[in-house]
Amino acid sequence: MELIIPLSVIVIIAIAAIVINNQIVAKKNQVAQAFGSVEIYLKKRFDLLPNLVAMLNKYLAHEKEILIKVTALRSRVENAPDPKEKIEASNDLTKVMNGLNVNVENYPSLQSDAQFTKLQFELTDIEDQISAARRAYNAAVTAFNNKIEMFPASIIAGIRKDKAKLLLEIPKAEQKEINIKALLND
Repeated sequence: MELIIPLSVIVIIAIAAIVINNQIVAKKNQVAQAFGSVEIYLKKRFDLLPNLVAMLNKYLAHEKEILIKVTALRSRVENAPDPKEKIEASNDLTKVMNGLNVNVENYPSLQSDAQFTKLQFELTDIEDQISAARRAYNAAVTAFNNKIEMFPASIIAGIRKDKAKLLLEIPKAEQKEINIKALLND
């Protein structure tokens, strides 16, 4: 009888630790899955860019700087060694692409090209999907971070050496209107 109470407490603590550990693992896997979705959309945009660059080469021969930037940033996204750098490179690419859309307005013959219009629609759609995937990733990161920072899960997370994940944020400086002249003069 004297051993039943201490053993019961130990069993309850062990079961709680196992449940909390499994919840942390599930949240961590959700973060990984959400980032995988972000990468899928970045890859779709990445694959679409050569077609866009080829199309624009026909029309914007004298604006090679933008096309060179798009190609260089595409390479930077592909070669980014970690998720944070991949997202930063992707943000830079988004900024240049937004500037490109503004610049394209000066070319009525390009705007009337059916193939270009289709590419532009696909890019806009992919940008929307990237935005949605970022929101899903940030929601998963927030859930994970909340889980590992709240008691009693923080104890298990400390034992597991889990660290808070970073949210994918667009810096405030990039949230304002794009100045295409500044982009071209870099």
